[in-house]
Amino acid sequence: MHVQLDEEIWEVSDRVQLGEVLANLSDRAQAKGCLVTELMVGHRKMTDRELLPPTLAQVASSFGSIEAVSKRVETIVQYSEKTGKNFGQQLCLQGQKFIDDFRQGHGKFHQLDQWFGQMADYLEWLQIHESVGPKKPEMAQDLSCWVKELLTAREIEDEVRIADMLEYEVIPRLARNSTFPM
Repeated sequence: MHVQLDEEIWEVSDRVQLGEVLANLSDRAQAKGCLVTELMVGHRKMTDRELLPPTLAQVASSFGSIEAVSKRVETIVQYSEKTGKNFGQQLCLQGQKFIDDFRQGHGKFHQLDQWFGQMADYLEWLQIHESVGPKKPEMAQDLSCWVKELLTAREIEDEVRIADMLEYEVIPRLARNSTFPM
């Protein structure tokens, strides 16, 4: 069975599971400093949402040929810069609203918890961006330390500390990160 990553083509056994083929494909892309951005399995575009254990356990040859396109990580990060900054700015605005809500005693912890999930995504993007771009101050690490402190305040439901940390530590750093020229 044929497997192709960009211009590279190789053969795999007809009895290999799809998951093994895709893992090998991903490893080859990563070795080139790339990520797979498009996957065609049996002449059909496949998304990551379809890569579930039952599908991955099937024999790859039952799908037909596998073709993948990859892009350099630097390129992906460069294209995501504007989106990342916009996401950071949205997190700032949401965080600012939390300050007011928690100061007035109307803070909603479930909404803050959702915000923490979004913050984790933003921090992951920021770390990747820092790792491939020109050397800059490690903003992700600094912001991450304060988010951890904020999580501690959230665990004990200290509304005053949550509002203070958001206002004086997290939001100012987040604002600098989302407007920093990258």
